[in-house]
Amino acid sequence: MELTPRQQDILRILKAKGQVNVKDIAIELKISQKTAKGYIRDLMRLGMVESDDAGYVKLKTDAQNKEEEIYKIVQIHESEINSLKKEIEELKEEIIRLKKRGKA
Repeated sequence: MELTPRQQDILRILKAKGQVNVKDIAIELKISQKTAKGYIRDLMRLGMVESDDAGYVKLKTDAQNKEEEIYKIVQIHESEINSLKKEIEELKEEIIRLKKRGKA
């Protein structure tokens, strides 16, 4: 999913400043607080930011995100490992065929 320019702006602000109040984001982007909250809500649904009860928003960097990243990496590597195992089995079969030809 591609982020809107405003969502990208919010992420840039959060990267630069860390934890920021919704009101300050709205002021910096020259939009209403309601509009800012809508963008932030969308970013929260995407799992990119989190908000507290006081209205402060920050990038989401919790263990759950890291777990998801690791899980994706493991899945990619498992797929590669399975592919390599299949290739090894094919090579073993080819070696057996070649050995049989050599004995005949």
